[in-house]
Amino acid sequence: MRKDIKPEDYKGEYSDTVKPEDLLVMGNEPDSAIGSMLLCDGISEGLWRISLETGLGMIVDIRKIPLTQPEIDRCNRTDTNPYDIPSDKRIYIVHPASEYHLRDDIRVIGYMTADKVCRVKNKDRISFLKS
Repeated sequence: MRKDIKPEDYKGEYSDTVKPEDLLVMGNEPDSAIGSMLLCDGISEGLWRISLETGLGMIVDIRKIPLTQPEIDRCNRTDTNPYDIPSDKRIYIVHPASEYHLRDDIRVIGYMTADKVCRVKNKDRISFLKS
């Protein structure tokens, strides 16, 4: 599906409100969300779409993305990447000064960057989302 979208032709609704250093969070919806993306096509696809909509890049720590044990078990049985499976979860975008950190049900998974590069971090290893 990602290949059907040309980044230069994509006009996202958040491009005027989301700035570099804004945070990407997962969990229950924060009161201060300025944008969100449903992960119906998987986490990787959702991250790619956020980048296209905002015109920004991102750095995401893959180890901070919450996965449930049943999701992991299902992926192990079907030899599927857990970040590519459809989900009813959302990624939310919040400003750094938001009150998200006062809630236990929200986890910061990364932040937006000024470039248009989508990086995924796993410990010391950095990989890139491909278009």
